[in-house]
Amino acid sequence: MSPQIHSRVLIKNFLTVFLPLSALVGVVIGTIYYQQVQTEKVLLKTNELRKVDLQTKVISGDFHSVVSDLMVISKQNELEKILDGVDGQQQALSQEFLLFSGYKKLYDQIRFLDRSGKEVVRVNFNQGEPAIVPEEKLQVQAKRYWFNDTLRLNQGQVFVSPLDLNIERGQVEQPLKPMIRFGTPVFDRRGQKRGIVVLNYFGAKLLDNFNQAFANASSQGMLLNADGYWLKGAKPEDEWGFMFPERKNRTFGTAFPQAWQQISQQESGQFQTAEGMFTFTTVYPLVEGQKSSTGAGQAFAPSQNQIDTKSYHWKIVSRVSPETLTTKSNRFLSQLLLLYAGLVGLIGIGSWLLARASVNRNMAQLELRQSEVELRKLVEREKILKTRLSSQIRNSLDLNTILSTVVIEVRELLQIDRCQFFWCHQEDESTSLELSQQACAPDLTEPLGCSPIQNVEALSEAVMQGNLLCFDDIASDSWLDFKSRNLLVTLGFKSLLTVSVQTQSGHLGVIVCEHSRELRPWNDDEVEIIRGVADQLAIAIDQAQLYNQSRAATAAATIQAEQLNQVLHNLKETQAQLIQTEKMSSLGQLVAGVAHEINNPVNFIYGNLTHVSEYTLGLLELVELYQQSNAHSTPEVQAHIEAIDLDFMAEDLPKILVSMKMGANRIREIVLSLRNFSRLDEADMKPVNIHEGIDSTLLILQNRFKQTPGNAGIEIVKEYGDIPLVECYAGQLNQVFMNLIGNAIDALDSYNSKRTLEEIETNPSQIVIRTELRNLDRITVKIADNGPGMTEAVKQRLFDPFFTTKAAGKGTGLGLAISAQIVTEKHNGSIWCISEPRQGAEFWVEIPIKQNSKLATASTATLSRI
Repeated sequence: MSPQIHSRVLIKNFLTVFLPLSALVGVVIGTIYYQQVQTEKVLLKTNELRKVDLQTKVISGDFHSVVSDLMVISKQNELEKILDGVDGQQQALSQEFLLFSGYKKLYDQIRFLDRSGKEVVRVNFNQGEPAIVPEEKLQVQAKRYWFNDTLRLNQGQVFVSPLDLNIERGQVEQPLKPMIRFGTPVFDRRGQKRGIVVLNYFGAKLLDNFNQAFANASSQGMLLNADGYWLKGAKPEDEWGFMFPERKNRTFGTAFPQAWQQISQQESGQFQTAEGMFTFTTVYPLVEGQKSSTGAGQAFAPSQNQIDTKSYHWKIVSRVSPETLTTKSNRFLSQLLLLYAGLVGLIGIGSWLLARASVNRNMAQLELRQSEVELRKLVEREKILKTRLSSQIRNSLDLNTILSTVVIEVRELLQIDRCQFFWCHQEDESTSLELSQQACAPDLTEPLGCSPIQNVEALSEAVMQGNLLCFDDIASDSWLDFKSRNLLVTLGFKSLLTVSVQTQSGHLGVIVCEHSRELRPWNDDEVEIIRGVADQLAIAIDQAQLYNQSRAATAAATIQAEQLNQVLHNLKETQAQLIQTEKMSSLGQLVAGVAHEINNPVNFIYGNLTHVSEYTLGLLELVELYQQSNAHSTPEVQAHIEAIDLDFMAEDLPKILVSMKMGANRIREIVLSLRNFSRLDEADMKPVNIHEGIDSTLLILQNRFKQTPGNAGIEIVKEYGDIPLVECYAGQLNQVFMNLIGNAIDALDSYNSKRTLEEIETNPSQIVIRTELRNLDRITVKIADNGPGMTEAVKQRLFDPFFTTKAAGKGTGLGLAISAQIVTEKHNGSIWCISEPRQGAEFWVEIPIKQNSKLATASTATLSRI
């Protein structure tokens, strides 16, 4: 081989190994980086949610603790004595307030003020110590908004001021003193309001606790009021913007407009923008019975208005900056890039060594071919084996079949006692071998399934390194130490040949040729044949694995296609159900409109029939009186009386009016039934009379079960029980009754068309409707017919969409499916059918009386459970 060809082959072999391995390592490194980034992101989100939730609980707990202290203070015995007019109790109450202030260390001031706003007792907490304020320094706070807002409360109610800064002498007190005032009115034993008790809570305590939670965190914690002003923020100069005119524009919404748009409109959540990742929640520290107001920015200004507990809220916001989000991932990416560079270097070195080894091996093979006699013998035997192996491998790409073929062909070609193939696994510092396929001579006992290589450390190391091992006589071979030789001889081995199989995918295997009955020298030709088999087997293994991967991908694509078909089918079913529901809704609107339009003229006719009847009777009485007073009428009058048959008209006219009134009344009943059935004015769930809905449905369907010349008629039997009003969607439930009764009529009509008149007279068609109260919390409506019944197979599919037993064009198969959806999903109820062939069918509809008592919804797969 010329140097130029040698170089080209060397470079080609190098790139063949280097490029796929480098790409594979790159994919693995990229996957590791992606998974690490996702894991860190999930952990960060979880920690931020937990942190915000903890702060919500801490703030609510602080408020609850302060309200409890306020209730304790307002019930002091000394205070009750002062309220009842006992003299000399101010000093005792001052001492109680002093002890309480020193113990709690949470309140700037504890005060009792009378109805005029004058302080009766006040304890201040300054520089870590409580002190009683002398009587001459007590103040009148009648103009403070918190005094008036607290004084107007009822007994047991608590006023909580906004969290703002303390104002003294018309100016914000310096240094800043955040404050929340908790107050409650106090009453004497006669129930007369005598004043208020107020605790000035150090808001700094709450804000310091809030700050500590974010002290060592990677995120920035912020506390905002309802208007988006910072109560606690990243910069002190941005806080309390609503208290300082020069800070009016320093709001969270100004700094983070995109984030504030979501935070202000939602209770809680987590999202990421270009400004970072925001985690927020809304804390409502007030509970029922506690009041608040908007407060006042000036010392003696009244509060603008009162606010309820839901309007008193703060926003807890945690922000992770974009730099923090990317710092860890960038650091990890740098480490992975360094690792990738090192691995690529190692892969390059290894690929170059493998390429050189491959080229050198090819050159050695070329040199060996120079020996014509040896070459012919080697080629002849190798050709036979490879031809047989290739033929077997082409017949199957199954890996086990390939390995089984190899061990069988090698054993038969070399005429050895046993040939085995093992997979090699490197776990930590130990090597394990897994037997895959084996073939042995027919006259030998079944092999133990173990490999001598695994028990001999020197052999296992050589196999893992890809070395070929050849032992003509194990008992005398000097390469093995005494312990290894003794172990192999004890296991019954005399001669041994092993060759490693290294695949492109990185899997390692070994072909083991064993001889145990006698010595079996291995010549160079046989060794080369086994090496060739190993190379061919490595290629076959890679092909089989690629084939398995392609089959797996094909199977996955097939499953995905089936899933898409199922989704499409479900979509079509849902679309048909929506169309059916819309048709029923349109029908309800049409019925309601027709009923409304008919109702007005019918009421006019019905109301006037009474007057017409009265007028007619009066005229008839007048005619009778006229006849009595004029016994001798003129011939013309007498002729006209006979022509109009006055006597018959006087007798028949009241009957006609009664008939007209009955007809008008009948129209009014029909209109009322149509309105009850449509229930368009009752779209919300409310208590209704189930019997009215059933009666309205029967009235609408009346023409279908009346007896006519071509129809035998259907008898309706109503067995209504004593049931209360039921909370439901009346219009939707009427649709269920319409579907069930209509199906029963269809079944009976179809059944009667196949029966003789004698059979119909013997067993007339009948629909029985029963209602009853069950377990005091639900009602049951049973609709039964004595029709042909149904088989178990039909019952199992009754509530499936598009399933129908009617002829083409007679039904869509959606009525019962929609009815089941209305009963189970809209009313938390159950619907099922009891039926047997030739025994009729009975449908049960069971729903709770009130929707807060949930029923276990029956699955449509077990709807025919009884």
